[in-house]
Amino acid sequence: MTLTPNQQARLSKTPPAQKAALRATYDRQNTNGQAKNAKQAKGRAPRPQAPFAPPRKAPAGVPRPPSYAFDAFDKRHLPLDESTAPYTTTNFLNVMEFGSSPSMDQVIVVCPRLTHQQETYSGPLTDYIAMRYDASETISGAVPILQAVRSPIIDSPPVTATYQQLSVRARLHNLSVKLECLGTNTGLYPPGSAYVGKVPAIETGFYSTGAQEALTIKTAWADDSISVGYLRSIPAASLVDKPAMLHASVAENVSYKSWNDFVVPDTAKDLGSLSFSTALEPIVIYVPRAGAGDTVVNYRAVIAQQWCSRHPHNIMLRSTQKQHTATSSAVWNSAVGAVRNIGDHLLQRAGHAAGDALASRIRQYAAAGAAAEFAM
Repeated sequence: MTLTPNQQARLSKTPPAQKAALRATYDRQNTNGQAKNAKQAKGRAPRPQAPFAPPRKAPAGVPRPPSYAFDAFDKRHLPLDESTAPYTTTNFLNVMEFGSSPSMDQVIVVCPRLTHQQETYSGPLTDYIAMRYDASETISGAVPILQAVRSPIIDSPPVTATYQQLSVRARLHNLSVKLECLGTNTGLYPPGSAYVGKVPAIETGFYSTGAQEALTIKTAWADDSISVGYLRSIPAASLVDKPAMLHASVAENVSYKSWNDFVVPDTAKDLGSLSFSTALEPIVIYVPRAGAGDTVVNYRAVIAQQWCSRHPHNIMLRSTQKQHTATSSAVWNSAVGAVRNIGDHLLQRAGHAAGDALASRIRQYAAAGAAAEFAM
């Protein structure tokens, strides 16, 4: 039996006449101790292992993306993965309120608009950030709109009879939308659903496929996206308690990293025909017809933006420009992948939670109605 270091040290200091007895004592102790440990190990139940438990630490070499990377509601800024000249970052919020219709489907597209066709020129940008359409309208060179929202990135100057060209150069870094239901104007439980999602690319204007094939907005921008899973349905009732939040992901890297001047279209310009920017994925909200008579389901869409801008002729704004350290490519690519995959998963979870909340409320109302009937 092998002795421990302490036992060997004590044995070396023991008189020769007592070494044999002490060695025998140590052998017995070590033998009994090993037997006891083996018995305890045999009787101990194996520790359960969760087959799908997440690892406690991220694997080496895989960076964890910051949660604010593409959240436009968060004022923190994650620079690009390449160094650029100094610029300033600004966060803005726009609110679009609208109601459902018992006879009209509606589509809202949230993304920047360009004054020229994307096929021929990548800019300049306009300050129009969202528009609402009658989904039955046909895509053409003149698409009517129901409502338009302008970003305050250039202070929303009044629209005049002539084009207004501005010297501000900017790029939209983050774009987020929070959709909530405000209930109905009659106090009834909100019926219907809203479809929400990010669409990699949609087209408008005379040169688009939708115009060449005389497609309606519902067919080209809603139905096709629903068919492939880009848009997902969320009950309107669930949006009362749990608004849906969505962050746009990068669609095309070259467009996303490009800087553009700004132009304010004139009063004669058909706003519905302005082409969509391909930098970030457009966020699309499709509200099918719902309700009857005077019942209207009211919605609110909060549009958050984080802009990167440069100001050649505004001394005060130029003083806010600063140099930003480039983000490592590994962290940047990880953040882009996270907002593309996790964002859809969270939206899907919001829909399931909303359905559970709706079922719970229906059960509560049913129980209250039964109690009232019993009391009568």
